[in-house]
Amino acid sequence: MRRRTFFGDRSMDKAPFEEIPVISSTLRWEEVSLPASISEADLDQIIVAAMTSRLRKTAMVIGNAVERCKELGWPINAEILGARLGALAEADRIDSAGDLRKWRHSEVRLKG
Repeated sequence: MRRRTFFGDRSMDKAPFEEIPVISSTLRWEEVSLPASISEADLDQIIVAAMTSRLRKTAMVIGNAVERCKELGWPINAEILGARLGALAEADRIDSAGDLRKWRHSEVRLKG
């Protein structure tokens, strides 16, 4: 016999609540000003290193890239990395699925 657990007026037998996709950042690459010591190519290397040929959640790629930037002592935050990912997708340099402004509800991968 299956035991049912209740949360308020919802039982565990029902489908779980779905997370509503929200925009994580609206920053556009054109609005970003990088420190003089960091180039777009430098940033692209960090982002590409966090990606694979398989689709990965945008949030995970950004999180891994943020950690690498911290290790290097770069003053680069998640919003900047998200804006750069968007620019790379718009330039057709990476593949993407979904609205990249919604990090938890979109995915990215390397081309090819």
